[in-house]
Amino acid sequence: MPRRDFRAEPVRKLVVIGESNAYGMSATDPRNEWVQTVANLVRDFQEGPLHVLNNAVPANVISRESVGYSPDWEGSLPPALDRYEEDLISLEPDLAIIAYGLNDSRCGNPVEDFVRDYERIVRDVRKRTSALVVLVGPYWNTQYDPELWFGLDERPDFGKFDKAGRDLVVDYVEAIRNVAEKHDCLFVDLFTPFESSIWLLTTDQCHYSDVGQRVLGNAVFQTIAANCSFVGAKSRASRVEGAFTGYNPGGPEGSGRMRRLWHGR
Repeated sequence: MPRRDFRAEPVRKLVVIGESNAYGMSATDPRNEWVQTVANLVRDFQEGPLHVLNNAVPANVISRESVGYSPDWEGSLPPALDRYEEDLISLEPDLAIIAYGLNDSRCGNPVEDFVRDYERIVRDVRKRTSALVVLVGPYWNTQYDPELWFGLDERPDFGKFDKAGRDLVVDYVEAIRNVAEKHDCLFVDLFTPFESSIWLLTTDQCHYSDVGQRVLGNAVFQTIAANCSFVGAKSRASRVEGAFTGYNPGGPEGSGRMRRLWHGR
């Protein structure tokens, strides 16, 4: 059965809402931020330009009802439910990435409450825009592994975001996956593939380093590329227009001996 093609037309505007890792916190080179990694890979392989608006906010949570919400902490204001219309829908994206779940699971916000608010955002974005919508699940960090977390010589003070353990965040991952299926979105699991890869994190045990950010961005791009033909169209056309063949891969050709070996001659 052929794979579903979620989008054939190139994207011209990418808008992201999310938390600190989507913001790019702790990347020392902006090129490595995972949102910029996704954007640059899209630019490499699609036809035409891409405009990026990264509206992720560090310490952000899904709504005022979240356990982690604090009206006294400017960094958490406004939550996603208060700002998604202005910071996402009104910008008329044709590629929308929503990256929530990390902070809400770290503060112990019940998954049912999170999904209620999260699904409202997703439903509105799907209804009021023509965007390809990508839902990025919560990232793995040391806090989700109690053995690693309580084995640290010094644990960061995360305030309200201090809940350790794996069970709740796994429920978040599956809940977001289900919302994606229900509302015809792409889902990217950034928890399971990187679980226990502590070397991708910075010393604060929460945010991803340059290499970690780059790895996250590649994972998001791979999901888009595997499900959207607009990413592959330029490469397919270039091969035809350049008259490349299997004998000439575009770089240095193999030696005559290698070609004879390949042909069994």
